[in-house]
Amino acid sequence: MEIFTLLFILAVGWVGRLVFERLRLPPLVGEILVGLIIGPPVLGLVGGVIKGVEVTGLIGKPIFEWTPAMDLLATLGIFFLMFHAGLTTDPKQLAGKMKHFVIMGTSGTIFPLIFGFLATWWITGEMWAAILVGVAISGTSMAVKVRMLDDLNLLRTKMGYAMMGSSIVDNILSFMVLSVVIKAVTAGGVGVLDIVKVVLTVAAFFAAVLLLGWWLYPKIGKFMCEPGEKSFVFALILGLLIAGIAHEIGIHLIVGAYLAGLLLREEILGKAAENLYTRFHTLSHGFFAPIFIVSVAFHVNLNVFVEYPILLVAVALAAFAGKMIGIYGASRLLGFEKKEALAMGWGMNSRGVVEMVFAIVGLEIGILTDVHISILVVVAILTTLIAPIGVAHVLKIKSATSRKQSPR
Repeated sequence: MEIFTLLFILAVGWVGRLVFERLRLPPLVGEILVGLIIGPPVLGLVGGVIKGVEVTGLIGKPIFEWTPAMDLLATLGIFFLMFHAGLTTDPKQLAGKMKHFVIMGTSGTIFPLIFGFLATWWITGEMWAAILVGVAISGTSMAVKVRMLDDLNLLRTKMGYAMMGSSIVDNILSFMVLSVVIKAVTAGGVGVLDIVKVVLTVAAFFAAVLLLGWWLYPKIGKFMCEPGEKSFVFALILGLLIAGIAHEIGIHLIVGAYLAGLLLREEILGKAAENLYTRFHTLSHGFFAPIFIVSVAFHVNLNVFVEYPILLVAVALAAFAGKMIGIYGASRLLGFEKKEALAMGWGMNSRGVVEMVFAIVGLEIGILTDVHISILVVVAILTTLIAPIGVAHVLKIKSATSRKQSPR
């Protein structure tokens, strides 16, 4: 029954997250590894049919069945994860140091994007796949970064503010580039005029949503800002509306979901803000994230270590070196010391669920394959694990693991 499949996924996902929290490691990695273990890549306890082919693991026939209803929940997982990502991205943090954040965020996005594109294109010769791989590794995980900086007592330092501010710019740029690529691919046009048209369409959508937020939200929000289900439903309706519009005009729903969350700020929601953040965090990370991660595991083939080692190593190096060079160079240009710049280069390498969402979007539009998904998942795990270790080593923070665990 689907209910038992859902129960099993949520239970083991929760255990994986709890174990990694106890080990003072990114909980997301625990969920990813659990998804790989219980899914087709290893045991295949949860199995199903992908593209007409039954997918199972080492045990043969799966105990729990993945059904179309689970696919729907995984799709909703993408929406809620991106909506929550936007909701927790505070553009006000850019105030005061806008120039610094824009330089660091842009540099930290462009270098891994270019490196990832060149590495994938050089090996595979597939232009659009190379672009999407570059976009996927260009982003950074704000959720992982907040937890890492908090654990290392760096969240409210000059470095912490710089990393969080540039992360906002980084993510916004990645979403904008992804929007252009999706629109260009689905429209089938790659000429100069086509690209210009796509860019203008995406820019117009971003501008329209911004105007909606500045004009409409304050007028309606004051009637919906009381704590309770009213504000939650209000936020959900607007999120689904903007995501739906994005989908209809050829921009993926994740862009609309992210923008909707980005505009639902505390000044709009008033007293309901804190309660709303908690509800969406619980819903996105506590319920939908494990389902989405297991759905990604269906497309992971661990044989990439044997069959595509060169591509795997090339993309991993492109992701790490691109982010490191981009952040280190920009940080030094802005006056940070060498040790600080190096630590920020390590820290900005933390990736997470956003990379996997980008990968699945590429799969949906027919550009990426299971090979690309597998490689991007491995890269997400590696970079998320090494980021806090690298920061602690560079700054000689001896006992980040011995500090009392944050209630987050």
